[in-house]
Amino acid sequence: MGFLTKNPVELPSYGFRWPNTAQRAPRIVARICEARTLLGLLLQKLTASYRSSSNKLIQSKTSGITFLMVAACVCLSPGCQFQAARHTADGQWHVQNNQFGPAIDSYQQALMTNPRSADANYNLGTTYYYMAKQTGQAHFNPKSEDLLRQAISLNPNHVDAYRTLSALYIETQRPNDAFNLMRSWQVAQPTSPEPLVELARLYREHNDPTRAVQHLADALTIDPNNSRALVAMGSLREEQGQLELALKNYTRSYQANNYQPELATRIASLQQRLNSSTNSTNNTRYANPSMNNTLR
Repeated sequence: MGFLTKNPVELPSYGFRWPNTAQRAPRIVARICEARTLLGLLLQKLTASYRSSSNKLIQSKTSGITFLMVAACVCLSPGCQFQAARHTADGQWHVQNNQFGPAIDSYQQALMTNPRSADANYNLGTTYYYMAKQTGQAHFNPKSEDLLRQAISLNPNHVDAYRTLSALYIETQRPNDAFNLMRSWQVAQPTSPEPLVELARLYREHNDPTRAVQHLADALTIDPNNSRALVAMGSLREEQGQLELALKNYTRSYQANNYQPELATRIASLQQRLNSSTNSTNNTRYANPSMNNTLR
């Protein structure tokens, strides 16, 4: 749901949207690969010097090499990480203000800092998705797809990357690819409820609530307190007119994750509907059976 820990780019709304699952801030890059590469090169130079130089020559170079290695290690410090985080935050600000060009520049800089970051690939890929969606420039979609697939390759359980890539497939008229993506995720992560929740969303979007309920039930078997599965099940129950069951699902979801202001409003509204229905039933006047004999 709307956790503030890793903070990805906000996922755009499309089709059936689980309440409050798209409201997230930018993810923060945690590791710096360029500095590690520099450190590796310095170590290689040190090894080469050892093989080709005398001990005296090595001693004369030791202080200089040590200084360079320390400098490389400094790049792994929070200062360098702050730069990556700043680029990510800048990108998020540009996305929120529909400034996609500058957003892409910022996220590209964050990705250059650490090409092996699943989150950095996800942020840039999602921004390309936004740009294609908002401007109608479909040629950005392949770039988005490649980056999102790279994010999944780097993190096989990257929920947001799966969701955005699925959205891209649906909007580009490739529903089979969306279903195959989620099924392959389910096979790869059989103990995770997330693929089942996403499959349920796809089935609901394609007017198959029965299978949607089945997949949500399976997800809740794996994780009975999964807030996304609970709120999705509640939404389906509400559509089917099972308001009391819906309220139970919503309440359990909110108890599992209370960072859902929209769900809190929904719970209050549903409680009011149920109370009104109960009061209406209690105030209904029925014919007195003892008066039936007097009726003509």
